[in-house]
Amino acid sequence: MSKFVESDLIQELASAVAQLRRSLEAEQVDDYAAGIERADRALTALSNFPGGLDGLRAGLDLLPEQEKTSLRNTLLKAQQDHLVNGELIRVASLKNSALMASLAQQSESATYSARGQVANVLGNLLSRKV
Repeated sequence: MSKFVESDLIQELASAVAQLRRSLEAEQVDDYAAGIERADRALTALSNFPGGLDGLRAGLDLLPEQEKTSLRNTLLKAQQDHLVNGELIRVASLKNSALMASLAQQSESATYSARGQVANVLGNLLSRKV
């Protein structure tokens, strides 16, 4: 592979992961799917690189020192963004679950019925004499 392919691959990977991080941090829900898809394509391209990550590292070792250092820094930044993205996705999922639970508790079906029953449960579990 030429150094241009390696450089382009690294730049696309870093750009895709950074774009996803910006979307997650800004909670731009409409952009999540496109960002995840772009990052997935970039990671797939990396895994399809001859030799995978090890092949990419070996190719980087053949580059001039300045370019090698620059590309390694770009990869390090992409790795950090990828880790942060995982945490941001986990937090967004927890936030979504909490909002869903809160909304469910506020719904009419979450309260007791006039007959002393808990909604969505068969039978009388509570006495009307409460």
